[in-house]
Amino acid sequence: MKRSVPQRLATVLFVAAATLVPGVAHAQSDSAAVAEALFQQARDLYKQEHYTDACPKFAESQRLDPKLGTLLNLAVCNQKLGKVATAWAEYTSAAVIAHRDGQKEREDFAREQIAVLEAKLPRVILQVNAPEPRLTITWDEQSMASAVLGTPLPVDPGKHRIAASAPGKKPWSQEIKVPAEKGEVLVAIPALEAAELVIPPPTPPPAPAITTPPPPAPPLPVAPAPPPAGNEAMIAVYTGFGIGGLGVVVGTVTGILTLSKASSIRSGCTLGMPPTGCPTNDAGSISATGTLANASNVSFALGAAGLAVGVVGLILRPRDAPRATGGLEVTPTVGPGFVGASGRF
Repeated sequence: MKRSVPQRLATVLFVAAATLVPGVAHAQSDSAAVAEALFQQARDLYKQEHYTDACPKFAESQRLDPKLGTLLNLAVCNQKLGKVATAWAEYTSAAVIAHRDGQKEREDFAREQIAVLEAKLPRVILQVNAPEPRLTITWDEQSMASAVLGTPLPVDPGKHRIAASAPGKKPWSQEIKVPAEKGEVLVAIPALEAAELVIPPPTPPPAPAITTPPPPAPPLPVAPAPPPAGNEAMIAVYTGFGIGGLGVVVGTVTGILTLSKASSIRSGCTLGMPPTGCPTNDAGSISATGTLANASNVSFALGAAGLAVGVVGLILRPRDAPRATGGLEVTPTVGPGFVGASGRF
């Protein structure tokens, strides 16, 4: 006979459960064994009054394998350490469990201890002066819901740290000391200050690339200074008077030589003699005398031209033209029937 789908599914689940149960049972058995070992060691430490070492082992045993007896021993241990609020909470849980399980003797013991602890249980009231959106409050690094604000909270005596933070606000924290006596301690959380806006430093610009400087440009040629105004006219003056003076000197010398030669020839000449009334042997002297006369005439002509150039230069020279100190100064002289020049050194 074929089985239906529900029957086959039930069979698979049963087989899976049968496979998993031994593993779960084995894990639970290991946890229970470790819990029992921790409980026995904690009991020995408690008997030796080593409460600081015993209480953590009771707590781990209770976490691995929760039992009413372990919880009551943990509450007694914390009570010895002076953690009245912790012990009060553990006794309260134990009383509920004992009442549920019908263990009246343990319930009565738990309630008696609750009454003892309540007589000296300190409480703290947290108050926020300026509520902030998404405000986070921690008590000894444990986050607390906003519902606890304004409610008296049982706490263990001693030092505690409370802190508050919110987005965009500076975090606040304070350490308080709760006395080991019954009473209420008010802790006011002040308005949180605005957080400073942190501006990241600017990114430095990239370092400039190291380049070889170009060679210096060659110096520009300096044009010579223009000659002072009036130099052209002065050059004409000096040149003209120089040529004129030389021409006059040469013309004068050749003229004197011509006159002397002519006088000598004239003394030996007789009128009517061919070809000029002079002896034939004086023909060469007469020719030389003519040459000297021509040279004198040419020299005087050059001298006159030079003097004319010098006079024109003096006339054209600007009156404010610079004059060399200690040089030659020439001034034209024009009068009725003559042209001349005067100068000084």
